[in-house]
Amino acid sequence: MRSVRTAFLGIAVAAMAGVAAPAMAANLLVNGNFEATGFGGTTTYYNIGTAPGTGGSGGPDHPIPSDFGWKVPTQVVDDVVVNNVDIVANNNLFAPKLTNGGAYVLDLVGYGSTGAIEQSIGTVANQLYNLTFEYSSNNGINGPTAQVDGNGVIGSVTGTHAWQTFTGSFVGTGSPVNISITEGVGGGNAGVFLDNVSVSAAPEPSTWALMMLGIGGVGAAARMARRKEGQAALVA
Repeated sequence: MRSVRTAFLGIAVAAMAGVAAPAMAANLLVNGNFEATGFGGTTTYYNIGTAPGTGGSGGPDHPIPSDFGWKVPTQVVDDVVVNNVDIVANNNLFAPKLTNGGAYVLDLVGYGSTGAIEQSIGTVANQLYNLTFEYSSNNGINGPTAQVDGNGVIGSVTGTHAWQTFTGSFVGTGSPVNISITEGVGGGNAGVFLDNVSVSAAPEPSTWALMMLGIGGVGAAARMARRKEGQAALVA
């Protein structure tokens, strides 16, 4: 009986050979967790932006670090240029600490009442992409909102004083797509907090179908092995 079991176990292993589970998709974004440390680090917040100015009047305290990976697009709100965000220490000081976060998170509002980040990625035409991130809000504001875009509007979020997860998707164009998260309602130098922003290509349906076929083959082989063992026992 052992030889029969061994033979059919070999069949099961062979059925799964070449049917590998889809690998974890790589994040197509640079610095999606805001852990790049080219700015030197902070235990509070580090305000960055693209245009010159004095902190507190629309302009940033610091230029964007070279390894930040994101653009901070200029916006005009009530005739004031607002174009800065805060890299914030993940330490309960301004928002609940994210347990699966690193040293830093991002506040979409630096000085002013709104802000945004954006990053361009290459895409394959008609390929489905998944976009996920975690979000909450600065303790200084209730219910800030942000819009999520990538080849059109993907969705929106409303931050609370607890971390939540956003999941959305978009279809590639074959050309670069601009991924952006833009504060809609903020204020008091406080807005939506972000971390672990990720964009990855969704597995092709055929890949999943092949894997399911392989698993089904393993199950059938195991059932056949059990029947063979039962028949061998009766003969004995």
